[in-house]
Amino acid sequence: MLFRALGQFAARRPAVVIAAWIALVAVAVQFAPDWQSIVLNGEFAFLPEDSDSIRGLETFQRTFPEDSNSSNIVIVVRRDTSGNSGLVQLDYDFISQSLLPLVRRISGFEPLSDVPPEDAATASLVRKISWRDPDQYTGPLYDSVDKKASLIVLELNSEFLDARNRPLISELETELEKLHQIAAWRPVGPKDDSAAEVTQEEAPIPIPPGLDIAFSGTAIYGRDAMIASENSAKATETWTVILVIVLLLLMYRAPFLAMIPLLTVSVSGAISLKLLSIAAVWGWVDLFNGIEAYVTVLVYGAGIDYCLFLIARYREELGGGATIEEAISETLARVGSAIAASAGTTMCGIGMMYFADFGKFQQAGIAISFGLFVCLCASLTLTPAIIRLCGRWAFWPRMPARQASQVSWVPRTDFLTRILSRPIPGFKWKRVGAALRRRPWAMWLGSVIGMLPFSIIGYVCFGYLSYGLLSDLPDEAPSVHGARALQAHFPGGEGVPVRVILEVSDPDFDFARTPRVPADFVAFTDAIMAHRDELGIQAVRSLSDPKGGRDIGKVPGIAERYRGIREFVSTEYKSATRLDIIFRNDPFSRSSLDEFQRLKQRLPEFLPESLKDAKLTFAGETANLADLKKVTDSDRVRINTLVTVVVFIILWILLRQLKVCVYLIVTVLFSYFATLGGTYLFFWALDPTGFAGLDWKVPMFLFTILIAVGEDYNIFLLTRIEEERRRHGRTESITVALDHTGSIISSCGIIMAGTFSSLMAGSLAGMDQLGFALALGVILDTFVVRPVMVPAFLILMSERRLSFLSDPPLPESDESQQSKLPPEKAAEAGAGS
Repeated sequence: MLFRALGQFAARRPAVVIAAWIALVAVAVQFAPDWQSIVLNGEFAFLPEDSDSIRGLETFQRTFPEDSNSSNIVIVVRRDTSGNSGLVQLDYDFISQSLLPLVRRISGFEPLSDVPPEDAATASLVRKISWRDPDQYTGPLYDSVDKKASLIVLELNSEFLDARNRPLISELETELEKLHQIAAWRPVGPKDDSAAEVTQEEAPIPIPPGLDIAFSGTAIYGRDAMIASENSAKATETWTVILVIVLLLLMYRAPFLAMIPLLTVSVSGAISLKLLSIAAVWGWVDLFNGIEAYVTVLVYGAGIDYCLFLIARYREELGGGATIEEAISETLARVGSAIAASAGTTMCGIGMMYFADFGKFQQAGIAISFGLFVCLCASLTLTPAIIRLCGRWAFWPRMPARQASQVSWVPRTDFLTRILSRPIPGFKWKRVGAALRRRPWAMWLGSVIGMLPFSIIGYVCFGYLSYGLLSDLPDEAPSVHGARALQAHFPGGEGVPVRVILEVSDPDFDFARTPRVPADFVAFTDAIMAHRDELGIQAVRSLSDPKGGRDIGKVPGIAERYRGIREFVSTEYKSATRLDIIFRNDPFSRSSLDEFQRLKQRLPEFLPESLKDAKLTFAGETANLADLKKVTDSDRVRINTLVTVVVFIILWILLRQLKVCVYLIVTVLFSYFATLGGTYLFFWALDPTGFAGLDWKVPMFLFTILIAVGEDYNIFLLTRIEEERRRHGRTESITVALDHTGSIISSCGIIMAGTFSSLMAGSLAGMDQLGFALALGVILDTFVVRPVMVPAFLILMSERRLSFLSDPPLPESDESQQSKLPPEKAAEAGAGS
């Protein structure tokens, strides 16, 4: 009754419904803030507050406040030649006389100073600039061991995802490009007299031939990650709209009819994002940068599905002789509950991500579910209202013609209409139903055997994931090029050390009390270095050895000792000291994560008896990444369980058939693992040597979305089976329902897959993998699970070929009994009823 009344209101008052939605859009646009002003960036900011790395960061901020909130820009100057020759004196002259003054000027420093003026210290974004200084004990650390690279390090007063970093990085890149342009028209060499005639005031010394300059550091990665996320979101939204328009036009070949679903999802998506941004300003929700792509894709995909089912049933009702108003009302009465149940299943399933510990999953669960709710409301009100307002013009150029003796609409039969009405795929679902009736076991086994190898691969590789931050960025990103240049000449962990804070329980203990380093602390660092191969460590820089084991050739004296104290002993808490541990491998690789876990376990064992009560805390990007893996691994188990249970409960409430509900859950789980395996194989085949696993976000989002969305089509099919069962009996109703819903569900699946594939339009590897996986999963659900695996199983149950699962035979419906009577008797029975 509710949906029939809703249909009647939309059919009789379409202008009121449309005006209400227009007013809601206007209000949302008026009060919504700028999107970039309310979204959060990064990954580690969404870790739980009780994570070890978050607590380690708090300790780091307390003991070393001047270093804790910093990111860095690392300029890698290298001459990567095939021979043994490295940087030459001309290269060092270029750095000292051209590049370094340029960096100081852009950073707001005095020409010869590596720290900002006192009056500008608080306002300056750059806290310190470091380069090789032969007069300093640790200065030569900025030169690589192979003498082919040298580093300029800018320590910033901002976090690596701070938007203030972007203008500074852009200006550095722009000015460096000018140096390249100068080098292009003015060659430089030892005998270059023309260059010598031009003073530094007239033009900076150009880059010597063969010298490569790359940007690395956490601030460079943060800038590239934000840009890639923003560009991916925009590309996804654009291609989603384009794909939906093209697919709808191909399907309907009626532009007005194709625009109706597009208008519905466009309004739904816009209102959802605007209302979410308003809620973020009020502090009701938090939103991460890039969430708009997920909301847009799900709203467009699900909303188009809902509209397609409405329009398909609407055309069916018109063909049965109903008027436009009657058809709209009857359509909502017939399929409104199924659409609401489908949307409810998806919203509840995806909403389970709210119970994750990782903040991004929580926010995605809230935002996507809210977007789907708005989309459901629009599909049940705005879509019927637009259909009613368009009238028969919705079907142009195949407008129905009014019969002379009736008020209903019937399709035209002119030549153009017959040409345009030919089905695009030409697929005969009756043949599929007949094949299922003849050989249900063969069809079922064929579908299972075809997907089984991929399911096994998906199950085996379920935990083989990539947590590398740089691996998500495109190869042409400056941070990726810079990281490769840095790691070619320095240890993999250079620039992103693991910070270990050691706090002695005795508050009177003072690491700086004597000119010599405490012997027990020296023994501790020596024990770590003795196990360097086991732990994958390249160096440990600390109070006892600020140079990290590098034999620079200068014996440390009292002055160097006090420099080490300033660097590694807390100024506020003299009983706290810091160790910077440099890993040998890429700090974001899977091997470094394993090595970090071993480091956390073994480090307390290396403490001497006098320091056994000391507290060790860990901070840094590798520590954050280890916690990210730990938290998301736990979330996957919890959320996957909750989603499965909730979807099963909804199916049980709708269907009241325990065995069928269990089977439906099993089929989507089977499809999920097959999709995961197929996705893994596809991306491995693209890069067999460099593939480090699927992005860590893919399994979670794939499971949640695929399980929830995959059951949508099963719900539509089973509700139609129940409707047809009253007329055709238990077995025939399955094939009849498959024939009636095959085309529309297949069309929905194609559009949903196309919508999901738009995630691949961006440059982020994780989005590419997720878009491919979701599209593949929907295709499997649409063309294997729903039309073969589910009907075959239902037929086997209805024909009692699965005796251990089959229900006792039920009396057939009156309609089914009538179908067995002779024609004249059936007609009499029908007339009598």
